[in-house]
Amino acid sequence: MGSASNRLIVALDSPSLRDALKLAKRLQGLVRYAKIGSVLFTSAGPVAIQRIRALGLEVFLDLKFHDIPSTVEKSCRAAVHHRVWMVTVHASGDRRMLEAAVAGVKQEAARLGVPRPRVIGVTVLTSRDSHNQRALLNHAVALAAQAKRAGLDGVVASAWEASTIRRRFGKQFVIVCPGIRLVGSRPSDQMRIASPREAIARGADFLVVGRAVTEAQDSRAVVQHILTETEAAHRC
Repeated sequence: MGSASNRLIVALDSPSLRDALKLAKRLQGLVRYAKIGSVLFTSAGPVAIQRIRALGLEVFLDLKFHDIPSTVEKSCRAAVHHRVWMVTVHASGDRRMLEAAVAGVKQEAARLGVPRPRVIGVTVLTSRDSHNQRALLNHAVALAAQAKRAGLDGVVASAWEASTIRRRFGKQFVIVCPGIRLVGSRPSDQMRIASPREAIARGADFLVVGRAVTEAQDSRAVVQHILTETEAAHRC
């Protein structure tokens, strides 16, 4: 997966495109990937993708498509036109929906002659509490299995489930871990969290970090700290 900067995805979850661009510019040269989710996309639309890509960042479009197969296929085809790097669908959609997503990006990318985005299935949201961790783990693994059978490139899962998913589905199956928190971070609505070091140790390929960076007084310093911790974990 390369250097630590190739593992970090900064979530630009701001309703203001101006603020998102300001942060992205501040982090130029440190990070390679930016996540655009429903907040920024609903506020600013596809122009947000264009403006972030113009800064040299690759875009992880996290809209968690979940609909009938034909609608999801068309949505994924549209994502290809925006030259996104990765796109999410809900792994809880049925297999036909997931296969339609994969078919859509492959066919549209081939038609346009561009690299296809990775298609990643969202398993269990990190806001789900851990009172019955075994049940959550089994559910996440079942969804990961469905995603793999449908031809997806990997899944979004908390670090709590990452090690089991890695053992079950191998090194080539991509694991994206949100819910990354630094020591001393304020409590949030994300329940199943982990530090960058813990997530990497448990098998994460990519770490999604939002508020720890976006709410920091010195976002570059926080990102540099995360990258240092990530690199150290990768060497272990």
